[in-house]
Amino acid sequence: MTESEPETSTTVLPQDFIIQLKQITNAASVLTAVADCWPYGYDNSRHHHCPDAVVFATSHEQIAAIVSLCYKTSVPITARGRGTGTTGATTPVRGGLVLSLERMDKILNIDAANRCMTVEPGVTNQQVQQAAAEHGFFWPPDPTSAAFCSIGGNLAYNSAGPRAVKYGTPRENTLRLRAVTGTGEQLVTGTYTTKGVVGYDLTRLLIGSEGTLAIITEATLKLTPVAESRRMMQAIYNDMASASAAVSRIMAQPVIPCALEFIDAQAIDMIRNYSQIEFPQDAGAMLMIEVDGPAIGIDQAARQIQLAADAPGLCSFITATTKEQADALWTTRKALSPALRTVAPKKINEDVVVPVSNIPALTTGLARLAEKHAIRIVNFGHAGNGNIHVNLLIDPNDKQQMQRADKCLDDVFDLVLSLKGSLSGEHGVGLVKRDFIDRELGPVALQLMHQIKHCFDPGNILNPDKTLPAIPPK
Repeated sequence: MTESEPETSTTVLPQDFIIQLKQITNAASVLTAVADCWPYGYDNSRHHHCPDAVVFATSHEQIAAIVSLCYKTSVPITARGRGTGTTGATTPVRGGLVLSLERMDKILNIDAANRCMTVEPGVTNQQVQQAAAEHGFFWPPDPTSAAFCSIGGNLAYNSAGPRAVKYGTPRENTLRLRAVTGTGEQLVTGTYTTKGVVGYDLTRLLIGSEGTLAIITEATLKLTPVAESRRMMQAIYNDMASASAAVSRIMAQPVIPCALEFIDAQAIDMIRNYSQIEFPQDAGAMLMIEVDGPAIGIDQAARQIQLAADAPGLCSFITATTKEQADALWTTRKALSPALRTVAPKKINEDVVVPVSNIPALTTGLARLAEKHAIRIVNFGHAGNGNIHVNLLIDPNDKQQMQRADKCLDDVFDLVLSLKGSLSGEHGVGLVKRDFIDRELGPVALQLMHQIKHCFDPGNILNPDKTLPAIPPK
């Protein structure tokens, strides 16, 4: 080794283990130098733990052999896609091996006659959408990071996006999985058909398990025909209470929107200051609403949504009739993320969920907590299914503010649970929320989940220390 070469990590993994890894894949597919492994210790949560080695698999058989080797040698293994998750779920907290799936990026089959597609986990969401569109279909899950995030990551987190309000999450849009358990055993879950009740539903169990039960190596996705027509609408209200009440009315009538996004007054102010987009001065909240369906009925569907949205507190209502107008309306939503980055050095982004009828109580309660803790809170998200992204804007260098933020977050979770909600709708649990979920799940449920984990992963090598808090000793 020359002085300019980075040091090789040998903290956990013996040389014999590395040799066997290279025999399973090849020498170029294994990284051991600290400088090479370092980037694979991050995800979008900004938590970091450097792995001792990284391996790039290119087949199901390689993954089975790698996991079998890790099981026999008790080496922790963390499967990773593109690292777009926000909860620290792919940070290797025990070091060990990171298994990167980014090179397993093939679309294996498109079966238009049966409306499904089989893919490897490293394919991006956008690649799936583009391939499906060539046959007149789409895959409903559409996270904000669709251009970069992988299908394996979407399945690991059950990540959805705006269209979930009408079309569901990955759990509702995945037919079958091929996977490897924590002992290296291979299994297939689900069916190739859209109906099937043989055995337990292991497909839905693995989806959302964040790589703690098995590593998904192949997925058959259920495709949906692209709608013939769509309409985009924007409704602006005087206050959050009026907009929240409108969400309940919209979701109570027969026309289900394919997207129903909520943006509060704080977010509107940031967009106004960041871009040239104009809003009424009394704008207190905004809804972005989209409907799709047959062209012959789309105008009536849009009209029905407008009637449900119309109530005291409505400032303006715009319906786009051309693609250019629709793109202009969506510009307001797309301007939010860059605006957030200019306001505060850091944000704590929680994707809580409450019943739609409780959104008014949630937004009112969040305003009280912002005032109580002197923390700026910006809310937006997928209002149609009650999935609101609560953003606490903070300065990490301000210790007092960070302490207030911790207390505020604690109160946010209590508020959500008091409203019959859940602590995460699509970002998952990972490391960041792990120690809070016992507030939502009872001790019996947690005990059963630990037993399930042990069945799939008796050596506790698959993404350890994530998703489930430790059970306290009796």
